[in-house]
Formats: sequence, C-alpha cells, structure tokens
Amino acid sequence: MSDPNGKGKEIYVSSLAEHDSDSDSSSSSDYESARQSLSPFAQAQLLAARSISEYQQISSTLLAKDAILLDFACGTGPLSQRLASRVDSILGIDVDAAAVQQYNTRARNQGLAEDEMCAIHCDILTEESLVRGKAWFGKVDVVASAMGYHHLQDMAAATKILVDRFLKVDGWIVVVDLMHTPYTSTIFANAKKATARHLDQSGHGHDHLHHHSHHVGGIKTEDIRRAFMSAGLGCVDIFEHVFDISVMVPRRLLPEGYSSNEAGSSSSGHTLSAIPDGGKVEVLLPFLFAVGKKL
Repeated sequence: MSDPNGKGKEIYVSSLAEHDSDSDSSSSSDYESARQSLSPFAQAQLLAARSISEYQQISSTLLAKDAILLDFACGTGPLSQRLASRVDSILGIDVDAAAVQQYNTRARNQGLAEDEMCAIHCDILTEESLVRGKAWFGKVDVVASAMGYHHLQDMAAATKILVDRFLKVDGWIVVVDLMHTPYTSTIFANAKKATARHLDQSGHGHDHLHHHSHHVGGIKTEDIRRAFMSAGLGCVDIFEHVFDISVMVPRRLLPEGYSSNEAGSSSSGHTLSAIPDGGKVEVLLPFLFAVGKKL
C-alpha cells in the first residue's frame, strides 16, 4: 500500500488499509464494515494509528525529512506497520523478546531495511537494558504508544525516561489507550478473577499470565496527565472517547445492577435481569488520546 499522504513506501498491512484515508463518503460504510470484522485489539490499533496520523502537529513532524518515530511497547508491530508509510524511520521497543523477533522478521519480509524499521528488546526502566537504545538517545521526533501504557507499573517513570533520553526538544509523545471508567474497571477486574480461577482449577499458576495489566480497566485521565506533567511536557492535551469499540461481554462480568441505558452500552433499555445467565451484552469500550510536547 502506498499512502497518498505519506512517504510513498509500499507497506502491506491488510485490505482494510486502503480505506484508511477516508477519501470519500461512499467508502466509509465499506470501511466501517471491514473494521468491525477485525478483533477488538486490531480495531484499537487501526483507530489509534488513524488518530495519531490525523493530529496535525504529529503528522507534520512525522512527514519531515529523516524523522524518527519510537513505537513504545510495540509488540509485533501493528502500530508501526500502519504508520510506516508516513515516516522515514521507526524504532520499536518492547520487553517481550519473542514479539520483537516477530516485529523484525515481518519488517524484513516486507523488504524494509533496518534503518527504516527495526525493534529492540529493552526494558527502559532498567539501566543495563536501557543502554540498548543508546544509539537513538536524543534523536526521536515522536514517541507513540498504542494499547501499551496500561501495562506499565509506573507510567510517570516510563514517560520521563522516554522524554529525557529519547525525545528531541520540540518532539511529541502520544499515547492512545483504553480509558478507565467504573464499568471498564469492574468488567476487566471480573475477567481477571475468572482467568485466575480457571488457572487454579487447571493446575497452572498465575505466573503464566503473560499480559499482566497494572491499570485494570484502562488508564485514568488524571494519571496520564500527571505522568506527562511530571515529565516536564508542555502543550499537554487529553481527549476522552477519541473512539469507542463495541465488544460482546459475558453477563457475569458486568457490574451488579448494570443497565444498558448507562454510558458504555450500545444496546438500549435492557437490564441484566432480561439477559440469560450465559448471555452476552454489547458494550462500548472508550479510548483516550493523550499528547504532549518536549519544550
């Protein structure tokens, strides 16, 4: 796929990518239909990439000559893949070595050179691991993270390191992640308990939970704002409900007394008593967009 608004790189993501630019209204229904066929995580990555690329200051920064994007908590690279056509160079960072290997294999298989897209296995909160990223210290124009910040035990410490060590002056950091609300907190806490019970019953310990989240139910707006401010960022702005994703949630995971009339439901007028014990409810998960500039 060659992005008409980007650098002209040929990056294959998926058939959905051709609709990313929303070039005309006639394609919007096709785009929406295709998006909803993706998993919730894939939808979140897609919409995160669109939100980032549509933020004017970040878009213009990425399009500048020799710009570098740092994809923090990159995983196997879904965000990097979607932004690759818009920036000259991307560095991915993740604590999961297997994910980093998949990231790099995918980039090489697509014909991208290491200076165009590569990832390193690095825990930025550990000094001996952080040195693996030394070549990029002070050279990054934009730090972006999609669906990774809620896994951080210390958002403020991680943000400060990304800003102090990697980001250029006048560079930007942007985070897109699940937004914490009372109902998301309850749903994810109940899901976590159910998973733990299943592991106990099957004879497996809790250490086998690979994706441990320190912010169950998403990120609180005040916490991400505090992390950005403590890192000395300026021009901080946070947008709540930048997009919402519909998911089917088992009735047993919903808060007591939940009604689909409350915020977070795309259904209308049903109480839990009207839903079978084994049934599911359609719920809208909200996402936030936080951005700040290194002054």
